Amino acid sequence: MSETAITKTVVLQATRDDVWRALTSPDELSAWLGHVVELDARPGGAVIIRDATGAIRRGIVEVAERGQTLVVRWRRLDGSGSGLTVGVATRVAFELADEGGSTRLTVREEQVALATSRFAG
Repeated sequence: MSETAITKTVVLQATRDDVWRALTSPDELSAWLGHVVELDARPGGAVIIRDATGAIRRGIVEVAERGQTLVVRWRRLDGSGSGLTVGVATRVAFELADEGGSTRLTVREEQVALATSRFAG
């Protein structure tokens, strides 16, 4: 287990299909995060999140197993051109499981090594 990992588990009064839709629909994920989200929720798909400060978080979907697991690698980018500041790359895994008539959602984020050029621009 990585020393930089953060894990949070919650039980949601919703079906796995509803939770999956909230994680993979750009409109629903935008409402949840409070940021503008572009998401192609399939392996290799792009993820772009723009926050209110103008910072962009750019990434790629590693795993998308409908109703079960969504894994994204991303990093924060501030500025542009020679003034571009690149944040630490992290991997975020969303794991869904049945919990009675509800859904258990476990979110784990950990720091990863990632080539800067893939997410720049």
